[in-house]
Amino acid sequence: MSLFRRESKINSAPGENRIEALLDQELIKMPGTNTKISWGDCVEGILIMGSTGSGKSSGPGKHIAMAMLRQGFGFCILCAKNDERKRWEEYAQKAGRTDDLVIMNKSTGLKFNLLEYEMNREGEGAGDVLNIVNALMNLNEQNKVHLSAASGSEDRFWDNALRRLIARIASFLKLGGETLSILKMRIILSESFNSEDVKLYNHLVNISLTKEKIEATERKEAIDQLEAWRKRSLFLRLFEKIKTTNFDTEEQQSEAHMVIDFWIKEFANLSERPRSIVLESLMGVIEPFLNPGILKSQFSEGVSEELVPSNIIKNKKIVIIDFPIKEFGISAIYASTLYKTAFQAALERRDITTEDDLKPISLWIDEYQNFCNPTNDTLFQLTARSSWVSSIFITQNLNNIYFVMGDKQPEARTKSLLGNLNLKIFASNSDSDTNQWASDMIGQHLSVLENLTVSPEGKKTKAFNQQLMPRILPDHFTTLRTGGLANKLKVDAVVFKPGKSWIYDDKVQNYGIVEFDQSD
Repeated sequence: MSLFRRESKINSAPGENRIEALLDQELIKMPGTNTKISWGDCVEGILIMGSTGSGKSSGPGKHIAMAMLRQGFGFCILCAKNDERKRWEEYAQKAGRTDDLVIMNKSTGLKFNLLEYEMNREGEGAGDVLNIVNALMNLNEQNKVHLSAASGSEDRFWDNALRRLIARIASFLKLGGETLSILKMRIILSESFNSEDVKLYNHLVNISLTKEKIEATERKEAIDQLEAWRKRSLFLRLFEKIKTTNFDTEEQQSEAHMVIDFWIKEFANLSERPRSIVLESLMGVIEPFLNPGILKSQFSEGVSEELVPSNIIKNKKIVIIDFPIKEFGISAIYASTLYKTAFQAALERRDITTEDDLKPISLWIDEYQNFCNPTNDTLFQLTARSSWVSSIFITQNLNNIYFVMGDKQPEARTKSLLGNLNLKIFASNSDSDTNQWASDMIGQHLSVLENLTVSPEGKKTKAFNQQLMPRILPDHFTTLRTGGLANKLKVDAVVFKPGKSWIYDDKVQNYGIVEFDQSD
């Protein structure tokens, strides 16, 4: 009965008080301690690190996942490993959440065309071309991460040119009344005017419309040539449609003029080198969607209602993007990035004050280094708490993240991102940089050191002095148990969060060494 009374008080509390009361609810009590992890702690972000085989996923990861499932959190889960979906299906069954599962993989055939979704989704920002640009630029950045490409000032110049090209193609299709898709973008790109095409088009139009006396056969040839061109070219049909349409609003009319000018004055007249670079940049992004495979069949056209992010958030569903990297390679990274981009954007638009059954939504990413988008993820995590997003990123070590940050200040960018994941859990690790970072973060304390000296005559003298020493030495992380039968299924982890206190060695500490049972 006390549980129901507590729920009643929380749900009846006004506005901000209700939200704070919900955030104070206990998610999990760390095993063997009296320290609770609350909903509020979760929405400040969770980082779990540990070497391969350290038990980070089957120990602390499993405990937190089961607690979130049992308390009705919604989920977006990206799968890097082949067995990950099956593991989450088992978790959901144990938690009584099987009916909430939404699985996107090759077998289910669910579809998610991000471009179509962005044009037609609910909300005032729907149809904004800049959202389309950002979505595809995120793919471009993910491609660079995968290829470990640097990002210098010259790259930024070409990135800006690429953004402009994507924006003009998206506007072109939208104003022409076409559904936005990767395939149609490719068609527009391949059929667009070059400088010779512009001259030919103007020549044919002038001949077919001129009032001057010309040979009838010449006029007919021009008309026939134009008509044949129109039949084979979607680009030309849309170009003429937009050029001759009187749009309803001044904003649309202005956009139409800008798009027409772009194709006949700017892009058509680019010299060979910049044109080829921009074309290849865009083709590098969209080409994977044109070849047979999951990107073409499930991410190029159509949007399954089950996958609409706002539905997942509202109904607290558990969506699993099940395209393992070892199975699908770069296509898996693209697929997960597409959905992750849309899901993060939907979470940022979330208005928690309008929800009756308000609960956090978990963005769960194991092997996070494969799905890290340096810029987007950092900006997202800065405001994740206000949208009640619990980001759980699991990776082996600090250097995994350095590696995908490019060559410009990778350490600073990594620490900026990870610094906004406030609850940190460190399992056994052999990476010295990670262990040193964790030790430095936990800090130092005054320790009494005893110094014993022995004189030549055998006289012993003791001296005591205080010295700042690490609260936990870097090499201690190499001694933590890693689970399995050899350790009786016990996984040790150091848990740290600013503001949390733990009783350890009969002292109040700012960290805890927690034992997780893999059999629970």
